[in-house]
Amino acid sequence: MSRDSAARDLASASYQRCSETPGFFESFYRNFFQACPDAAPRFSKTDFARQNKLLRHAIGLLLIFPKQPDGEPTLLSRVAERHSRRDLDVPPSFYPPFVDSLIATVKQYDPAFSADVEAAWRRTVEKGVSYMISKYDSGAR
Repeated sequence: MSRDSAARDLASASYQRCSETPGFFESFYRNFFQACPDAAPRFSKTDFARQNKLLRHAIGLLLIFPKQPDGEPTLLSRVAERHSRRDLDVPPSFYPPFVDSLIATVKQYDPAFSADVEAAWRRTVEKGVSYMISKYDSGAR
């Protein structure tokens, strides 16, 4: 098993534990808005029941994205287009606090959290986050 594959499995198992725990997604947004105050006003009219489902799906995509073959479109093309300058205009500067807030929330909710779990999450979501940032100016065309 490759290092990437082992990291993906570890992060996915962690996500399974977290996402089954009530309050995980709500806590993520609290952590994210604290880490990235500029993001909070963008969610002022958000239906969080719906948003939490979207976030659940998006994190799942980030976790499986590294397994996908290169080339467009990707699993994240629609998400990247939606978050690009041309639509929601989510600036690249929001992604590092997004990842840090995700890790902080996982640390709160995953009883098996460890330095290895954190490293697995960071390694696994890095490719998808880099892809999202790369599509900011161009969209996912």
